[in-house]
Amino acid sequence: MAKRKLRRTGRYFEEFEVGATYHHHWGRTLAEGECRLFTTWTMNANPLYFNEAYARSPGHSRCPVPPLLLMNVVFGLSVEDLSEQALAHLGYWNMRFLRPVYPGQTLLAESTVLDKRPSESKDDRGIVHVRTTGRTEDGEVVLTYERKILVKRRSAYAREAEELRPPGLKATPEGAR
Repeated sequence: MAKRKLRRTGRYFEEFEVGATYHHHWGRTLAEGECRLFTTWTMNANPLYFNEAYARSPGHSRCPVPPLLLMNVVFGLSVEDLSEQALAHLGYWNMRFLRPVYPGQTLLAESTVLDKRPSESKDDRGIVHVRTTGRTEDGEVVLTYERKILVKRRSAYAREAEELRPPGLKATPEGAR
């Protein structure tokens, strides 16, 4: 049986352009069971996320999605476009949870490149600064945050980049989803 060569996805440092916005694919609908399991597995002791009567007392219709789950889902939607060629995540800033999300709602995400610069320590990488926005299927903004990503330079990984680039993934902002 022949070995299948794994293909890599994602953008290299040179493929990011300041001002480009990437509309991340798919979206994700969160189920109530996922929210309850996440609350249990992370040992979240806030009854807002697992007690319906308690959640109604401050005016929620039911238990909202835990914010950490919301952040992880929105982040996950951005990975293929932003960080599959990352060497490291350098931090998160200005994270704002703007309105509650409830099970059954679909999350969508987009990211805008705010800045990029070559690494000062090694010439085979660069730093990309992005702002990611999470929205519901109705377009309501529910989460925004910024992050910096240490990304490989394509020029330093040229052979790997050519051999492993999936068909159809364009290197320019016009190819952004």
